[in-house]
This record gives sequence, structure tokens and C-alpha cells, in this order.
Amino acid sequence: MRQFQVIILYLFLLAFSTGLFSQDCGKERWQIKTLSDPDTVFINFQDVINSNIPEQTNMPAPDGRQGTRLASETSLYLIEAYIVGFAEEKDRDIHIIVADINTDETMVVEIINPICSDVKATSREAIFKDLYNWFVSNIGSPKHKFYYLEECIYVNIVGIGFWDYLHGPKGMAWNGREIHPVLFLGKR
Repeated sequence: MRQFQVIILYLFLLAFSTGLFSQDCGKERWQIKTLSDPDTVFINFQDVINSNIPEQTNMPAPDGRQGTRLASETSLYLIEAYIVGFAEEKDRDIHIIVADINTDETMVVEIINPICSDVKATSREAIFKDLYNWFVSNIGSPKHKFYYLEECIYVNIVGIGFWDYLHGPKGMAWNGREIHPVLFLGKR
């Protein structure tokens, strides 16, 4: 009987480690959000542009829903902001509302959940996993119910500019601009 239990445990671990239990998470522009689209090669990961929330929210939004990565989604931005609150979305990303350090403007930044199969297929899986774990350890574990922080947390955010369609989530910029995915987030 013990040998049978060992075999079952071995098969379970093998299935788990080969991704049998990996998750399909998102749908809407998901490959762009996870940097698994073919146009990711156009992103200059060496050039970080200093920006802020008002600059991002004043960019002209593209017309209609987009199927491919736009030129304005190939830049890496550094933004200083306050984390206001967060929740886990249906696609398992951490949806974070951030506020500008000088105004009351907000926008959304998102951290990808590393259990998603598209994330596991990228060369940045380790970055996404470390960032997700850092957020949970230092800010909090996301739940489906939105959680507002008692005291906002000042952070530096580095990530890719992204256009989301206007679907009304909390904290969303009027033009749908986000930082998605976040590649670095750290307290100041």
C-alpha cells in the first residue's frame, strides 16, 4: 500500500511541475498584458522614461478596442505614486489603484499572477513571480473584494504603458491608460 501512495504522490508532483495545473487566466489583450505577444520585441527594456500619473492620463486614447500592441505600449515608465488600494481581478492579476504624489488623480497598475500559463511561457516568469510574492509579503494578499489601505504607501513603479478598454473598474484613468504589467514596485 505504501508503494502505491508513493507512486500517486510522484505522479501528482510530476503533473504539478509540468504545468498540468497551470491556470489560464485572462482573455482581453492577455498576451499583451503578459508580454507574451510577438510585438514584445519592440519594447526597449533598457530605456526607462520618468513619468507621472497626469502625463499618463492626459495621453490621447486610441479609438476602439485594440487587438495588437500599439506603439504607445512599447515604453517602460517609472512613476512615483501612492498605493491607495488593491484587489484580485477575475483574471487573477492584482489590480492596484495608485494616486499621483502631487494631485488627486488616480490610475490603475497591475501585477500579473505568475500561476497563469501564458506567464509561465515568458522569459520574465521569475520577475513576475518575485514581484507578486513581494507585493503579498509587503503590501498584502489580494482578495476579490477591494481593500483600501488605511494609510497610502509611497512607491516607485516601473512597467509598460498599456491601453485598457473603458469598463469602469475602481481608480481607472478616464482614458483607460494603465501600467500593465508592472515589472518593479518598491517602497520609498
